[in-house]
Amino acid sequence: MKRQIQKRWLAALLGALAGILIFLWVYGAAPLNVSWDGWIANGYDEIDVQQHYAGWLLFRNSHWTFPLGKADNLAAPDGTIISYTDSIPWVSIALKALRRFLPPVFQWFGWYVLACFALQGAAGALLVQRKAGLPVSVLGAALFVCLPSLWERAFRHTALASQWLILFALYVYLEYRAGGCKKFPWQLALLAFLSVGIHPYYLPPVMMFALLAAVDCARRTHRPLAALGVFGVPAAAALAGGWLCGAIGGGVVDNRGGYGAFSMNLNAPFNPISRGGYTWSRILPSLGQMPGQYDGFNYLGLGLLLLVGGALAYAALHIRTAGGWWRRNGPLFAACVFMSAFAVSNVVYWGNQGFTIPLPEKLLELCSIFRASSRMFYFVAACMVLFGVYTVAGALPKKSAAVLLAVVLAVQLWDLSAAAAEKRAKWEEPQNATVMTNPKTQGLGLTHTNMMAIGDIRWELSRLLAIQAGKEGLSTNLSVAVSGYYVQAYEAAQQAAAQLQSGSCDPDTVYVTTDESIYNTWQEAFAGDTGVELFVVHSCYFLVPTEG
Repeated sequence: MKRQIQKRWLAALLGALAGILIFLWVYGAAPLNVSWDGWIANGYDEIDVQQHYAGWLLFRNSHWTFPLGKADNLAAPDGTIISYTDSIPWVSIALKALRRFLPPVFQWFGWYVLACFALQGAAGALLVQRKAGLPVSVLGAALFVCLPSLWERAFRHTALASQWLILFALYVYLEYRAGGCKKFPWQLALLAFLSVGIHPYYLPPVMMFALLAAVDCARRTHRPLAALGVFGVPAAAALAGGWLCGAIGGGVVDNRGGYGAFSMNLNAPFNPISRGGYTWSRILPSLGQMPGQYDGFNYLGLGLLLLVGGALAYAALHIRTAGGWWRRNGPLFAACVFMSAFAVSNVVYWGNQGFTIPLPEKLLELCSIFRASSRMFYFVAACMVLFGVYTVAGALPKKSAAVLLAVVLAVQLWDLSAAAAEKRAKWEEPQNATVMTNPKTQGLGLTHTNMMAIGDIRWELSRLLAIQAGKEGLSTNLSVAVSGYYVQAYEAAQQAAAQLQSGSCDPDTVYVTTDESIYNTWQEAFAGDTGVELFVVHSCYFLVPTEG
């Protein structure tokens, strides 16, 4: 038993090392520089990363309150929940507790993604080690780390790089099943708790494994109360975690509508096209998709496509002897079918051709809680990779299996190598001049406590302004959260606008707008007033009270 545990630890450590090496190959060490946030100002792949960073900065400066994930300096004075800025609440909360010891500029996203790659490798190695030796386990771990959906999400939607949550849940489920459902799978409760405070989209996959564990418990032990506990305890842990961080019951509407708009195209596993225009395959061509389906990127990579395709062909040849496999894995297969169907949604398309299945409005509202449904295919992709690796490990001798998986990994790396080079080059791009880099906006927090945005702020500038407020230690009425309506913040902005039109202002507040006509009224109202400074930076118009 002790020797088996040691083997598992060694496999996990080597798998983590494989993940770290692949991270460095894809991104280099540049994102690990915590004092450099220029790449965030540039918007890596797309500008959503600015939202995540702004949420962290303003949360870092906020007061401790409840729920723990509430930032009262953002959308002030209402405050908002950082689950809705995708700022990874559990990490933000832990680092906020250490804020006195952190440098003024501290972007931790690079280290988080590095940890995700390492954990992905560790979980992948543990999964494969259940059926194979160390070399095959490490190669399998590398294949899990080389899932393109992991690379594509990293730094674009950093929290969604946490696919290790799915892999660990799969491992716990398989171990629970292999043990005859005798030892309670408490790890699923921990993973559910973590998921809701990392990214709520990982909660359904984790809870699906809890449901599968409960089904197996009921089938094997015939103890319905025990089965209820296997599912109920993780559900309770998720509710507790969501309540603590504010993701559940935080006063923000969870349903934003749009189920089907961000669905997965049926060609996604073969379609190497994503946000950012990366060359995801050196061979396969890009295929058509609907506009919102850019979020449904689920290309598997040429190596994994060959591996899974070969495993399916092998299974088809041995279909007559597969009865035991179906008895063991029937529920898991059904879960994969369900998660695939949810990912595709009721708006079914292959390329640009498709149809819509009408659903009741109430059901659409329920599904819209997870409206970016394509992400549920991460569950299926993990099972597909494991199926392929297990098939090779079971069908071939150890050395032959290792050689074949090494070839598959080489093909996968070659197929993705152009995308890796393009992603590395991103860090060498020159930093654009923004409101964050202008001397005029530096040091505003030394003499002021608040940044008040007046009028409708252009969305592409609102996040940069929120970052600037956060870096300066200013509270702001700006909201960069994806959900919520902030009545007090809106009313405060209206009152401030009227005050400015009358020629008076709060000396502790920096005022900003992106509307030139509003700025013109400020110039008229404060003409000749030496107690204010008016200036323009990066299409943002500022009114800053001075000491005169």
